[in-house]
Amino acid sequence: MSKPIIGISGNERPNYKYPDIMWSYTPTNYVQAVQASGGVPLIIPVGDPKCAKDYISMVDKLILTGGQNVDLVFYGEEKDTSDDDFHRDRDLFEFALVDEAIKQRKPIFSVCRGTQLMNIALAGSLNQDIENHWQDAPSDYLSQQMIVSDDSVLLPIYGKSSQINSFHHQSIKELSPLLRVVAYDPKDDTIEAVESIHPDIRFLGVQWHPELLHESREEDRSLFDFIVNEF
Repeated sequence: MSKPIIGISGNERPNYKYPDIMWSYTPTNYVQAVQASGGVPLIIPVGDPKCAKDYISMVDKLILTGGQNVDLVFYGEEKDTSDDDFHRDRDLFEFALVDEAIKQRKPIFSVCRGTQLMNIALAGSLNQDIENHWQDAPSDYLSQQMIVSDDSVLLPIYGKSSQINSFHHQSIKELSPLLRVVAYDPKDDTIEAVESIHPDIRFLGVQWHPELLHESREEDRSLFDFIVNEF
């Protein structure tokens, strides 16, 4: 039996020393988490949206990773944040990946920015600048609590209540009509996980970073086991 091929959306940034040289990459934690769960990771670099069909045809499932803010033009709001970290070419390419994954009935799992982008792709919007969700602590520190819905795929993995890490200053505001909330922070109702309610869209999105926890915590290893082998 062949191993599942998991597409992982890449990012690109200028070289810190030579800004005219761009680097294409994804955090190694995603790669290691997929490998540890028996999958074959395939990093998909930012590129021409016309190539999305070819990339999605090569993979069994898609992971949308974290990174920059999604451009406000895609959810029709004026800028209300001091953060200028945007990358419209990445947005356009990942929207194309989402469209093609839906067309090809390929499951989509998303983390942080990826979950925000998916909500926008399905006609939702974002809070542009929230407080108290960017921890000043190591990546494996559990700074937030979440409550999980009884009928979510996350319940057998995390239980009704669990602790998570947190590295985001934006969050879902208006939820897509095609999604439902399956985990939230009880302190301020910040949405921490969503699932698709559309029969033709296989999607699970989380706001925390399980890829940074998979080596230290059984729950997050189990999440990647589920995504790679069962989802």
